[in-house]
Amino acid sequence: MKRALLLCLIVCSVSFALSIKVGIYDNPPQVFLKDGQPAGLYIEVLQKIAEENGWKLEYVFAIFPEHLENLKDGKIDLLVSIAYTQEREKIYDYNTEALLLNWGVLCVHKSFDYIDITDLAGQTIAISKGDVYAQTFMKEMQRYSVSVNWLEVPDYPDVLRTVQEKRAVAGVVSRIFAAQNHQKFDAKITGTIFSPVELRFAFPKGAELNSILIEKIDQYLRRLKSNYQNYNELVAKYLGVEKRVVPAWLATLFLIIGVGLVLFAVWSLSLRALVKQRTRQLERANEELKEHNEEIFAQQQELAALNEQLQNVYAQLENSMKRFSDMLSFLSNVSPETPHEDFYSSFLLAAHRFEPFATTVLIDDDECYVLEDGTIKRAKLDCSLQLSDEELVELAKKTLSLPHTKIACYRSKDIGISLLFFYNDSSSKMVEEDLIKSLYSVLNMYVKLKRHEETLISLSEGVAYAFLQALEFHERYTVKHSETVRDYAVKMARKLGLSERETQLIACAALVHDLGKLAVPSSILNKPAKLSKEELVLVRQHPVVAANILQRIKGLEEVARIVRHHHERWDGNGYPDGLLGEEIPIGSRIISIADAFEAMTSDRPYRKALSIEKAVSELLDNVAKQFDPDLVKIFLEILAEEGVIVLER
Repeated sequence: MKRALLLCLIVCSVSFALSIKVGIYDNPPQVFLKDGQPAGLYIEVLQKIAEENGWKLEYVFAIFPEHLENLKDGKIDLLVSIAYTQEREKIYDYNTEALLLNWGVLCVHKSFDYIDITDLAGQTIAISKGDVYAQTFMKEMQRYSVSVNWLEVPDYPDVLRTVQEKRAVAGVVSRIFAAQNHQKFDAKITGTIFSPVELRFAFPKGAELNSILIEKIDQYLRRLKSNYQNYNELVAKYLGVEKRVVPAWLATLFLIIGVGLVLFAVWSLSLRALVKQRTRQLERANEELKEHNEEIFAQQQELAALNEQLQNVYAQLENSMKRFSDMLSFLSNVSPETPHEDFYSSFLLAAHRFEPFATTVLIDDDECYVLEDGTIKRAKLDCSLQLSDEELVELAKKTLSLPHTKIACYRSKDIGISLLFFYNDSSSKMVEEDLIKSLYSVLNMYVKLKRHEETLISLSEGVAYAFLQALEFHERYTVKHSETVRDYAVKMARKLGLSERETQLIACAALVHDLGKLAVPSSILNKPAKLSKEELVLVRQHPVVAANILQRIKGLEEVARIVRHHHERWDGNGYPDGLLGEEIPIGSRIISIADAFEAMTSDRPYRKALSIEKAVSELLDNVAKQFDPDLVKIFLEILAEEGVIVLER
């Protein structure tokens, strides 16, 4: 009876007058002091939970390392926005639900020329004491044998302040803090990222209040995150939304083209007005001839001169209009997706139409392209960007055996592109300066767009593999599974005739389609038994989590959309958005089939791999239910071509 009464008193006191000491520190936008009062994303969430449960919150402000000790000693009941790691879980208790995912980034002073971590050798790096990202980065520097001087400071603002004051060339902070605060500290965020973790609430190990606090906090967070719109609005309130910025050079190019078109239109209208004016003059001259017979001879001469002038004007107008039409037609086909050889062939054919009196040669670094007898030929040049114009011309003449002596040469050493026009001695006409500048501008624009596109693809693949390696620590079979799914997806995309850009996007999405599983505890992912209803709900959040991560990375917005919907079903019963049929992006439908087949034919914690025949049977049983019927047919054709299965005709 005494124990029951004591338990009842504890429950009543917890329910109606629970007072909680909350540890806070300076880490905007998650937690910070505003006008002396606690503020931030985690504070707003915690206050709403306290209001629902009648808790009284007492805030204790200190630097982060002090709070780690306070939490360990039980001097505070709760610490907000702390990264979850297995090492820390041995010291503290954590709630289950994470409000945010975060990872570490390296920030450098905006004047520091940084490419990779080898540039940090012998430099001073600022880190926050007890920070999980700093510990991971220190291990990485040891792994690559890069020796640096470590400067330990209390918290993230102090880290970037030392960078601003140039007491350190770089500092390690969280990506959320960096995104919100790097500019005011004269710092820039590098592409070096590491240690993705969940940000949770932490409690003293084994404290009596933990079970009650953790239960109420997790209940609220699950309810908050299930409302996708409210959750995103709350996060955006503190983290903000990225804006697309059109590159200055591209805006300038569009402006120049627009001004050119306007000037050409004005010039064309002027020519037309001149034609009409001269025509009226001819009509008046003909009437005067009838009235003044004595002036017939003089008027006939004037008429002949005017006719010749009109013909020249018409010829000039017709030639200009044709050139303008040809230029527009050629420009319409300029795309970074066009392969180099196809574009260069089209370019040389267009150049020949504009300048038929010359042999046109295009040189890309050491590759030489020339139009001879209507056929594009290639040759290898033993050349370097250090050659002068005269040396390059002589090398091209010797390699291609050209007897020409009159030459026009245009080069861009920064991108390694040269355009040469060779004329015979008998040629009286040379290429027009304004025309060749227009042609070379088109060539220059294509090369820069092509290299920019290749850089974006390389960056996307690099980011995808970085995430994939992070996920490998969480789920052991991830890399092999994702690469196999990627290979199947690429084959399907190419068999469908999708563009190379679409294929690259699908390949990248296939590599990171399971990225959201970082938010799912590994104990659930590797569970050998059937998942509970609650565990299944948590697992089904992984496409949304992955999409939220990817869409914040510039250049991966389309990849994020494909990943978000790769668990939708053809019949509309999939998740997270219940899309139906062709509402589902084609890339998501492709990955869905490849993902399912690879998963069925691989060993998993909860079952052994199915046979190929059984997996194919499962695909066919779910045609028009889970999978796109046409894409399943394409996938089975690929398996048959590879000898994996035999299709009966």
